[in-house]
Amino acid sequence: MLSAIKKFFTIDVDYKSRVFGFDIMRGVGILVVVYAHGRSKMHFFPRFNDFVSVIGFWLMDLFFVLSGFLIGMILIKFYEKEKTFNLNIAYNFWIRRWFRTLPNYYFVLFLTAALWTILSGNFIFLKAKFLMYMVFCQTVVTPPPFFMMESWTLCIEEWFYLLFPVLLLLGNKILFSGELTSKQIKKNVLTCILIFFSVPMLLRIIIYIERPPLDWVDMSRMTFFRMDTIAVGIFMSWVNFYYKDFFRKYRNIFGIAFVVLISLYLLYFYKVLLPDLKSQVSIVSFTLFFVLSSVAALCLTVYMKEVKMTRVNFLGKFMTIISLVSYSMYIFHRSVIMYIIDELYTPKNDIENIILFFVYFAGTILFSMMVFKYFEFPMTEIREKLKR
Repeated sequence: MLSAIKKFFTIDVDYKSRVFGFDIMRGVGILVVVYAHGRSKMHFFPRFNDFVSVIGFWLMDLFFVLSGFLIGMILIKFYEKEKTFNLNIAYNFWIRRWFRTLPNYYFVLFLTAALWTILSGNFIFLKAKFLMYMVFCQTVVTPPPFFMMESWTLCIEEWFYLLFPVLLLLGNKILFSGELTSKQIKKNVLTCILIFFSVPMLLRIIIYIERPPLDWVDMSRMTFFRMDTIAVGIFMSWVNFYYKDFFRKYRNIFGIAFVVLISLYLLYFYKVLLPDLKSQVSIVSFTLFFVLSSVAALCLTVYMKEVKMTRVNFLGKFMTIISLVSYSMYIFHRSVIMYIIDELYTPKNDIENIILFFVYFAGTILFSMMVFKYFEFPMTEIREKLKR
């Protein structure tokens, strides 16, 4: 019986071929986020919970930068290999990206909507906002609603990875013609990075100047105000590709820079933002603070990129597995696992709160492992058949 259960949840992994530093980042990151969203059941440590909440907010930027770096390397390699950027390359990129993210997203979207209908009688399938979720528009003009609130990060990523190749296509068409040189490709990619970095910054400045009824924390989770964070990750991939030894040569300096920058980030968050996240705060909070957060994430990514798994042990295996299922954990932990627990049972005392917290945490991991093995991973295999 136990062996059958173990086999059911076992995920085959080639540990040696993975970038273990990135697995640590994703693994620790998602565990912190899952804790942060379940901290209401562990209210005995208010100061620690506040700290976890602040770190969890920064971890979103870390995930954006890491995603930008990995996706950027794929895009640049495609571009350099073909010496042009056309619709065929864009199509292959979108297929690769969408079969990695969309199946899980639509799975949890329909599952969450069904749970809302069954457990709370709130039928949203035919409502306009459900259609907005179908096309990742729920945070384009408004802050994240309560329904699937964590999907704000996916809106930013999906819109970025739709629009960035489009901009590369336009640059390739307008600025250059025929087969491109590596120098021209390098220039086009950098130009697109600068545009995607500058436009969100400009939008945030406009928001601050115009002072609409939109506070800082809501703005920070809206789609077109945050794409510059992913652009920082793309910039890292650009440097890594065209200046191959730069990050390796100065790795330790980037490690020190991360410690300094994350300390400044925490100091500013605690002193300026945390007292009143619903305020308009200062222009620095709308501009330089996000740059500070993104660059801190870049520095950590540079440092962790060279961390290898020297010996396969339990902790290393655990962190790699958590990294593998991190997307499933992120997308299911709050809208499915926590929602079911909250709707089905109200704890009567602190002991029950603690028990429910561990049920939520363990349930998130086990459910995500099952989804990854039997749904997420098989769906990613399909994309190879659809490439041109």
